[in-house]
Amino acid sequence: MKEAIILLNNHLREVFEKSTTWFIILLCVQILTIILVIYIYLEIENSNYHYYMNTKNSLESIFKVSIDSYDGSIGKNLTTEDILIRKQNRKWHLKYLFK
Repeated sequence: MKEAIILLNNHLREVFEKSTTWFIILLCVQILTIILVIYIYLEIENSNYHYYMNTKNSLESIFKVSIDSYDGSIGKNLTTEDILIRKQNRKWHLKYLFK
């Protein structure tokens, strides 16, 4: 019985030593993948923003109106509550969270 427990202990130690390196490699690959996905998302979001702002500026100059860059509606005077809601939404947006 004592020999079986010793053999089991040695076998478990060998399996753990072999699997920790694979576990560490897998963890590093997943972290790099998550970083790559976040980077790609931010780059796409950035390009969409520039495209939107260029279109917005063109429409403003053609039609002589002010367009709100937050939701695309015609510009208006904002209440304090609207300003606070926009600031709160911006703070937790992924684009501004990692910059």
